Amino acid sequence: MLYKMVKSKNCLNLILLLTTLVIISGCHSGYEEKDGQVYHKWIHGGNWTKEYSLMEKADAETFRTIKHDLNIDLGKDKNYVFKDASILENADPNSFEQVAEYYWKDKNYVFLLQFGETNCIIKNAEPKSFKIISEYLWSRDNEHVFYKFDLLDNVKAKDFQAINEDWGKTKLHYYYHNLRIDSLDYETAEIVNTYFMDESPKQSNYIKDKDNVFFQNLLVKDANPKTFVADGVGTFGHDDKYMFDWEKNEGIITEQYRKTYIDKK
Repeated sequence: MLYKMVKSKNCLNLILLLTTLVIISGCHSGYEEKDGQVYHKWIHGGNWTKEYSLMEKADAETFRTIKHDLNIDLGKDKNYVFKDASILENADPNSFEQVAEYYWKDKNYVFLLQFGETNCIIKNAEPKSFKIISEYLWSRDNEHVFYKFDLLDNVKAKDFQAINEDWGKTKLHYYYHNLRIDSLDYETAEIVNTYFMDESPKQSNYIKDKDNVFFQNLLVKDANPKTFVADGVGTFGHDDKYMFDWEKNEGIITEQYRKTYIDKK
């Protein structure tokens, strides 16, 4: 179960260190033109050697690097835009420009370059009016709202408010990413806070109203909204009787769970 997890700062620090090493292992080093051909340079994380990938369709005469401060390499020539060594599908090199962070656009499309794919188009996004909402993965144009690549159905941009990187709302509904919580009583809705180690409280993956508790958009059966509390990183919790992992009831609160998550509060 997810609540059988990190229990000390030392473990958390180890996880952060390992994550950093994974990120470093995919280091980007830019592009190099040699003998009329363009190569993408990158550092092999296993043995820390510099590797070269030939970009067969790149035109060396017109190729140039696109400057930015992201953890990817971008370049373009007269025909294509390149993301690392691959062609960025459907991108127009003459109008390709940055919106903010990993969001880019050209005259036809909006692209989100953060997640590794070469087909990075945000479908239905209108480039001229497109912008990100705060610093989160929410974005909008004049008519639509998006979470990452996903369109929020039937949501007008003027009515939407991003709460944090996971939660947003309109005048009628709450959303977890692009998922609408239909059965939630809007007037009494409250995103449940969680307290992890010595961190400040943050909003969890749970939301409740006067009658029910939901994990993201899923009903947490048997959970008492009056006593429900999110635990750990916010993906499990308890009420006055039961333990819950995501939306699942894991049974009566055990003594070990009580000692680990309840008595410490």
